[in-house]
Parts: sequence; C-alpha cells; structure tokens
Amino acid sequence: MGRTTPSFRIAEAQEIEEWRRFRRALPKGDRAAFDEMLNAARLYASASSAAVRTSRFEGMAMAIAFHHYKALAGVSEE
Repeated sequence: MGRTTPSFRIAEAQEIEEWRRFRRALPKGDRAAFDEMLNAARLYASASSAAVRTSRFEGMAMAIAFHHYKALAGVSEE
C-alpha cells in the first residue's frame, strides 16, 4: 500500500517541530516574535494547502510574507 499524504495542518506542525532547534538558538527575548511569525502561517493554512507545492515550507513562508504585507499596508494607510 502507498503512503498517505498528511493534511497540511499536520505537515505544518511537523515543519514547525523541525524549526524547534532554531527557535531554541534564538535569544529568549526573540522567541515570542518567532512564535508569532509561525502563528501567522496558521492564519492562512487553508490557502497554503490549496496551493500545490513541493515543500510545505513554501506555503508557510508565503502565508507569513502575505500576513506581514497586509500589516505593512495597513500601517502605510494610516
């Protein structure tokens, strides 16, 4: 039998787990910001899963970039 592909949310959780060592290497004061950045990826998980990519990180990176773009656009409008 073939392997089943995990849902994007499971794959995303696996990706975040793989970045845990990087997180631990950050200064303690920066870890919360890193966590917030990864949480931004979860906001757009459905869009990330709809885009067929070879890497789960690509969808997460685009979701994070999009979230930050929206935030910057909102600031520039003010």
